[in-house]
Amino acid sequence: MDLSKIITVAGKPGLHRVVAQGRQALITESLIDGKRAPVPLSVKVSSLDEISMFTTGDDVPLKEVLAKLHEASNKGEAADPKSDDNALWEALTKALPTADRGRIYTSDVRKLFTWYGQLLKAGEFAKKEAEAAKEPEHKEAAAEKKTAEKAQKKKKADAASKVKPTGGGAPKAAAVRRGGQRGS
Repeated sequence: MDLSKIITVAGKPGLHRVVAQGRQALITESLIDGKRAPVPLSVKVSSLDEISMFTTGDDVPLKEVLAKLHEASNKGEAADPKSDDNALWEALTKALPTADRGRIYTSDVRKLFTWYGQLLKAGEFAKKEAEAAKEPEHKEAAAEKKTAEKAQKKKKADAASKVKPTGGGAPKAAAVRRGGQRGS
């Protein structure tokens, strides 16, 4: 799943996908309703790729947390973000047992489950699974292409080695022109 194009925009609800970048604004598309809108560069924007969660050990990138949450919820809906705090924490610790309850705010856990639901509805997890299914095919196709390129290079090298030079080096100059003034 590529989270580098998925952003949060200060002052706007939900997640947004970056569609294009202009000189003075980002063009984004809301994952909630699909509407496009410009976001000025002066507004604070955070990519989901840059966000991580506190754990008792090293911080875990949000991409991994979302993937674990997807597996823990059997690739379906997770806990409702509007449910009580204990249910949310239970669902989070089921997916990420090392989550640091002392440093993660409950509002951030709610936001995590809200984002998960939006990404699920937008089909981001389905894209990830489709890419994973295509990956072995791409590897085989890339290997075949590489083998074909090597064979073609070898063929060109063999053809170049069979060509014999016809002359004795560089061509001779046809004529040397003498410069001078006329009429003297």
